[in-house]
Order: sequence, then structure tokens, then C-alpha cells
Amino acid sequence: MNNPAGAIESLLLPHILQQRANSPDDRWSYVFLDSQGEQQCYWTAADLAARTRAIAARLERVTSPGEPVLLVFQAGPEFLAAFMACLWSGRLATPINPPRRNRLVERLVAVAGDSAARVALTSQDLMGATEGWRQASADLGALDWIPTDSLHDEPGLAPARISADHIAFLQYTSGSTALPKGVRVSHGNLVEDMMRMQSAWALGRDSTMVSWLPAFHDLGLIFGLLQPLYSGCASVQMAPNAFLQKPLVWLSALSRYQGTHTAAPSFAYDLCSRRIAPEDRSVLDLSRLVMTMNAAEPINPAVLEQFVADFEPYGFRREAFAPAYGLAESTLAVTANPVGAEPVLRRFDVAALEQGQVRILEDGAAEGRMMPGSGRPLPDVPIVIVDPETRRRCPPHTVGEIWVGGPTIAHGYWQRAEETAATFGATIAGEESAGAFMRTGDLGVLEDGELFVTGRIKDLIILGGANFYPHDIERVAQDAHSALRRDNGAAFALTSQTDGGREQVVLVQELERTQRSESPEPIIQAIVQAIWQNLELPLAQLVLVAPGSVLRTSSGKIQRLANKRAFLEGSLPVIARWQAMTAQAAPSVSEQPAQASGPDAAALTAWLRSWLADRLGLPVASIEAGRGFAEMGLDSLGSTELAFALGKQIGAALPETMAYDYPTVTRLIAHIVPDGRDDPDGQNMHVAKSERMDASAAPGADLDELLDAIERGQP
Repeated sequence: MNNPAGAIESLLLPHILQQRANSPDDRWSYVFLDSQGEQQCYWTAADLAARTRAIAARLERVTSPGEPVLLVFQAGPEFLAAFMACLWSGRLATPINPPRRNRLVERLVAVAGDSAARVALTSQDLMGATEGWRQASADLGALDWIPTDSLHDEPGLAPARISADHIAFLQYTSGSTALPKGVRVSHGNLVEDMMRMQSAWALGRDSTMVSWLPAFHDLGLIFGLLQPLYSGCASVQMAPNAFLQKPLVWLSALSRYQGTHTAAPSFAYDLCSRRIAPEDRSVLDLSRLVMTMNAAEPINPAVLEQFVADFEPYGFRREAFAPAYGLAESTLAVTANPVGAEPVLRRFDVAALEQGQVRILEDGAAEGRMMPGSGRPLPDVPIVIVDPETRRRCPPHTVGEIWVGGPTIAHGYWQRAEETAATFGATIAGEESAGAFMRTGDLGVLEDGELFVTGRIKDLIILGGANFYPHDIERVAQDAHSALRRDNGAAFALTSQTDGGREQVVLVQELERTQRSESPEPIIQAIVQAIWQNLELPLAQLVLVAPGSVLRTSSGKIQRLANKRAFLEGSLPVIARWQAMTAQAAPSVSEQPAQASGPDAAALTAWLRSWLADRLGLPVASIEAGRGFAEMGLDSLGSTELAFALGKQIGAALPETMAYDYPTVTRLIAHIVPDGRDDPDGQNMHVAKSERMDASAAPGADLDELLDAIERGQP
């Protein structure tokens, strides 16, 4: 896999695009589908090169080489042209998804400020929205916003002089809006990673990639969008929202275009099983599928088995599943399940695992935890398992931190020397000659050459494919009510024992001393609602504790793992406890339900209560019209499904943020069937037919909270 420097230089993406554009028989093509799966755009390499040169020429006039440039686009072909224009001109592409609501503009503000970009590329249809963004931040207001749609080709513009070590783009890790980190990915990193993925997963000129993953994060960008350009195969793309609205669109595209390669997190396969009716599956032909990467969040073995059972009759093969592990700091891929090999599943002894040891049980053993492997290390990508405290190599069958090396490791974080040294410059104690490794912060073990990821050292919470940082959750909660102590909370994730092993979020929060005797219900309600509306995240459990109860280190840092253990052991001094509604437990806090406003509202209310009961596995009687969706335990994916289902019921497409903006059945129905009571000042924009969002007109209106972090590649 080692390549001379000159060979790598000739394989850099701008040069590959130029060569393909000049070759009449080149097989690369780009198709973009609308929300109904119909072809909206078709580009050849020559078409892409023309759009790339047009944008690159403008960048050369208004920016300097090596300068970050923000890319703020909805899903579609203009994003690809803008990204390639940055590489073509030697600028640093900095992808960032456009905010869907003003409340979610903070991430764009943070990335603009951290990157110090002076220019943002966007599309003409987003220029109206930029006015609101400019007003939200001085950094956004100072940007030169350039719509790329109408720029003209400059055929003589050649790619800039770039080398493999030059930085190609900044991949901002997701989660925290306050402290974004831009991973510096070089042109050489990209080539090395795509070269390995091409070999591992048998990509070639006759392949067809079908992807709905967001292009502003590395799995969708590098594997879904850039890999076809590198490998020279057809690329069929659609917006994430198209898949979320109608999962059949993804599998239909795989059938129609004879797709051979695709990727998605575990929840997507679950969504297909639940949302694609048996009668709609009969038209599918998935027999051409060589591999479908299963990555970006923990793989649920039950979901894997259900998908195989549901779609094997239509050509899907179990060995097409390709679990993988990777992260932005390693460009993308670290391990891969090779083509033609079934996913590796092993049953782990839970008691041993809790002690950091690995004991594999027999396949038929009733006890234990079934865990999927993440594949084997890619060639020349060394993985070592290290004790994170001693930094010594762990003995066999011992869980430790996953450290990664090799040519795909990125060049560190943008403008963050200390964090770069800490993450990218790790050496194994006693084996310093082995060189520097990148610390992933993930825990795992290598068994017979297969990587199993068992947990995380980092506090990062991955829920529904999205990354959440605990300090963001804690900050929003503490802002929700004056009774809460600042910097005295701990958010962490627990694995549900009753919900298919999915992660759930728990918050332990201290009360002010003067507020201990106050009624906890309004405080709990304020916290649950604030986290739901600001982070689009459902809490599973909330515990209010006495002042001084949240555990800290000797230096004053919150010990989230210690607080998690205390929570599980029941040793916290609890003042009040709340749990989201489940089939087993009802919440202790609710608001009084309001009356329906009329026959239409009453019918819609009854329908929505029934839909929620079915979606959440609850009795209809427990779905009170005035109770918050967050209290019911509706997650981000469920809120999106709600908007789609309700839109179908009323015959119009609704924004997927409806459940956050109108967070009870009563308020949502009053917004759609207005009677004036929910909006006494007449300020609401009710959903008249002329105002309803056309989903096909906004194909890239994808989910921040659901897809913000499809970059991790965990099994």
C-alpha cells in the first residue's frame, strides 16, 4: 500500500477530476434525486469540472491560498462543485450544514469564529436566510456570502500547485457548539484513505454508489461523495430528508440504479424495517449490493438480524453488511469488514467486561452480551490497545483505549496546538520507538485480529447517530431555571435494558440551597422542555440532588463516570426524580390537557394521540394532549416521523421541526387548525396551504440533531 510521493501527487482529487473531465470515455457520473426519487440532476466529469473552475476562479480573486472557506449548502450538486473548487484553488473547504432554525445557528457561529473564515459559499436559494444569520452574529455578518449558482466557467484555469501534505479541508467534529474543533485533513490523507477503502470494499469503474448521508460530515463526504470520484464509478445522491421522509426512496434507488455500495448508521436499517410496508418491498432488487457499511453509531445486532430477515427475500445478502470503525481524526476509515465476509458477532461475558477483561462465551449461551466486530485494520493502519492511565500496551484479552497510526491520520486540529499534541502525539510507554499514535478516546479490544469497540473514555454521547457533549446538556439545563446551581450537573448515557439496547440520556443536577424546599415539578418541566427545544434531545431520566452532591475530581472537574456509578448504585441524595414515559413507567410531571377546538381539531388530536401511542408503545389513555413530547420520550427521529406522518394526514409537507416548535399535542394541533387560543397575539404563522413547506423544494433540509455526527464509524 506504500506509494512513492510522485504517485500520490498524481492521484490528488483536483488532478483526478481534471483527468476524468478530459477523458471522453470516463465512467464517473453524478445523479441527484429529489424527495420522490426522481432524477433532478445529471453531471459528467466535464460538467463538474466546469462548475468547479467557475467557483475556483472567484475564490482566487477574493481569498488567499490556504485560507478556510465556509461551505453552507443544502444537499445537492452545488456543494460538490464548491468543495472541489476549494481543493482546485488550494483553499481549505470548511463544510457546515445550514441551520434549520434560528435557535440552531450557534454551531455555524462557532465554526465561523474558530476557522476565522472571511468568505462563505452558498446557493442563491439560501441568500435570503443569510440575512437572519448575519443579524445573529458579528462573525456571520462580516462574512462575504457568495452564491455559486451563476458563476461562469473559466476553461483555462488549471488546479493550483498543491502537494500531498497541503491541507485540503477542515472537518469540524460535531457535538459541542461552544468548542468546535476543526480536523486538518490533507490531500494525502484523502488519497490514502480512499485507496484503502477502494481495495477493502472492491470499488471500481463498474460500481455504483448510492448515498443519502449528509455531505458536511466525513462518512457522507468522503465515502458517499468523494470515493466515487476517486474510483471512477457512478454516484447517485439524495438528501437525508428524502430518506427520513420515505426510507423506500433509498432502497428503490439501490434497485433502480443497480447500486453496489452504500452506507448508513444502524438506525437507518431499523427505519427501513419499520417504515417500508411488505407490499412495497416486492419491487425491490438488492441483489447487486456488494456492501453496505454499517457505521456511525453502535450497531444493534437485533436490527441487523431483522433487516436481513425482511429484505433477504428481495436479494439482500447478510455478507453485504460491512461494519466499520473510524473517526474524523483518521480522515475516515480505520477498520473494515471485507467484501464477501459475514459480520463477526461474538457473545461477551458481561461480568468480565465490567472488569476490563474479555471472555468469549459459546454462541448458544443465554447470558452475556452479543457484540458485533468492526472489522480488521486497514493495511498499514496499526491499531494498539493501550491502558489510558499508564499508557502501556494492554495484554491480550484486556480492554483498553484504541490508539491508531498510519498515513490516514490527519494533521491535527486547526489552531489548537495543545489539543493536537495530546490527541495526535501519543507514544506507548516503553515503546517510544514505535512512533506517535492518535488517541481515539474509545475503548476496545482486538480478538483474533477483529476490533470490538466496547465503550468510550470520552464523555461524548451518541444518540440516534448524533453527537452530544455533556457540558452542552448541562449548560442548557442550568439556564432553564434559577433554582439550579451553575456548573453543578452531570449528564451521561445509559444503555436501555428495555429498548433494544439503545442509549438514553440521564442528567443529575444540583439545586441551590435556597430552593430545596420548592416544588420540583416546575423545575423538572423547565429542564426537560429546554433540553428538548434547544438541543432537540429527549432526556430519559432526571435527578435533582442536594447541593454538593455531584461528584468532582480534586481539581474541581465533574466526574461524570463516577456520578453515573453513584446513580446506578442509588447512592445519590435525591430530592426529586423524573423519568420519561415508557410502557412501564409514567412521568410524575404533566400539564393539564386543553380541550380540542372543534371537529377538525378533535379528529386530528385523536389521530395524533393514537399515532404517538403506537410509536412509543404506550396506552392511548396515557397520551394527554397537554403533555410535552419530551416527557413522553419522543426522540429526534420520532419527532421527524411525527412531522412526516401528520403532513401526510393533512395533505401537506410540514417542517420536521414542528414537534420542537409546538411541543405538545394541543399546541401542535392549534398551530395547524388555529382557533386563536394558542396565539393570543396573533403572531404564529399558521400552516395555511400557501405557507406549507414543499419538501421537494428544500431537498437538503436535513436533521442537525439526527445526522450531525455521522462521522464516527463505530459498530
